[in-house]
Amino acid sequence: MGVSRRDFIKGSLATGAVAVAGVALASCSPAESGSASAGAGPAGVGEMKHTWEVAPDPITDVTDTKDFDIVIVGAGLAGNSAAEAAARNGASVAVIERTDGIQIHGIDVAAIGSSWKLDNGVDIDIDTACRLLYLWSQQSTNYNLIRTWGERTGEVIDYIEQMTAAQGIKMVSALSKTAKYGWDTLPERWRVYPDAVSFVTDAEPGAVRSDSKTCNWNLGEALYKSATDNGAQYFFNTHAEQLVGDAASGITGVIATAEDGSHVQFNASKGVILATGDISGNQEMVDCWAPMTKRADGIVYTPEGGNTGDGILMGCWAGASLSKSPAAPMVHQYTPSSKSFNLTAFVMSWLAVNERGERYGAEMSFEPYLTDARMNTPDNRSWSIFDANYAKWVQQQWPESYEALLTGIEDEISTRLEDGSLFMADTLEDLASQLGIPADTFKKSVEGYNEAYEKGVDTRYDVPAKFLSEIKTPPFYATPVVCSVLTIPFGLHVDDNSQVCTAEDQPINGLFAIGNVQGDFFGFNYPVHCPGISHGRCVVFGQLVGESLAKDTVLTQLDYE
Repeated sequence: MGVSRRDFIKGSLATGAVAVAGVALASCSPAESGSASAGAGPAGVGEMKHTWEVAPDPITDVTDTKDFDIVIVGAGLAGNSAAEAAARNGASVAVIERTDGIQIHGIDVAAIGSSWKLDNGVDIDIDTACRLLYLWSQQSTNYNLIRTWGERTGEVIDYIEQMTAAQGIKMVSALSKTAKYGWDTLPERWRVYPDAVSFVTDAEPGAVRSDSKTCNWNLGEALYKSATDNGAQYFFNTHAEQLVGDAASGITGVIATAEDGSHVQFNASKGVILATGDISGNQEMVDCWAPMTKRADGIVYTPEGGNTGDGILMGCWAGASLSKSPAAPMVHQYTPSSKSFNLTAFVMSWLAVNERGERYGAEMSFEPYLTDARMNTPDNRSWSIFDANYAKWVQQQWPESYEALLTGIEDEISTRLEDGSLFMADTLEDLASQLGIPADTFKKSVEGYNEAYEKGVDTRYDVPAKFLSEIKTPPFYATPVVCSVLTIPFGLHVDDNSQVCTAEDQPINGLFAIGNVQGDFFGFNYPVHCPGISHGRCVVFGQLVGESLAKDTVLTQLDYE
């Protein structure tokens, strides 16, 4: 591929996966009794258990106690949203964050049903959108959670728009390449709604700011400012270790390790909200619940020492149950550099071939179809193929934005050819030789793809005619299909109010989960029918749960204000 996994990780925002408590297992097989993740069960010595199945000894050397109405664990987008809503509605709030500041990622936030979308002519049928999201998980998720997101997003985003505008931030149409404009009329299999927005300033209107932070930081910082202006207290470099209480008695607080190593108990009279992020930084959990992601080229978004499944660990140790729906990895076709190449599979639908020279799946830039297919190919390698008429195909696939996509493309091609992330040849045989794939099979794949283009029908993988091209005019190009793990949502089982439950579906008093540690919302894969829904549910459930706890009600009964 011209880029090694090590080079990819070094060149990206990734930090690699970190195993919780130093545990790194080779598979989903639990550790043997006596190891860091084991404990003697009923069968005695030799009992095999995972880390989350064995509660550590209770922490008893607490040196300080702090009392609040609501304690939130995690200062990501979900945690900050909950803190803002709770503090704004009069609750005393503590936010515990193990890193040295708030942690914000991403570019887009779903805004379905918001006034901004409606005023700009985007009126999405919520029934259809929620149905597609639910069916995506093979109905393994909680439809009521999805429905809450669909029905409540509009009013929440309307408030967020006002709050951010007061700080000089405005909403614009989604800026990431996951937002596929014009795809809302495609067959449901490929449909992508223009439901998302991005938060920018006049001084920095792009997807990435001059400080290299993505534009979602504008939203995160605005939430943080409003939260602290309303009295929320943040405790950074503070690692939440254990919940106070259990499923039977209810949860009344959190014990955390402060920066100086001392243990502090944060009491919560109204409730604890877990907002600890995904599991991509916990190798044991990845091995168990999302093993295919180990075949990706790298991991992005995981801060150093973060996203290690802390919420799952603390919840399970207190008697909570895991999500009933499977983990839903978010894997995108990012390029292995800080600058995205618009002719990659992340943007364009090109013929994709594996190391055998075979076409192996639908090439739509619709995650996770092509990424999952690539991670299941022999030797885990594949390439996108296009010809000298790439400008024609870009215009065909992206009629409204092709000029922007092609701006500077010749210089980018030259750069890619020099750094080895793009291959070029005057013949298909030569290109096959450069890629190290069988020329005869490769040529047959090209011929079959050209035939599909000529007929306007892809009988093998159902790629719509608009996204087919032909490969006849030299020079011919090949660029690697790259897979990057953005996040792996998997969390605790929750009810319709996002209250954490036991395996018997009984809500645990005082314990809630939002963001990527909220289970039962995504299943099997992250759906891209509604771009920005991951950040959108963080904001929506953060606001709803934070406000409901502050008002001593539940979000299913809350009239949002």
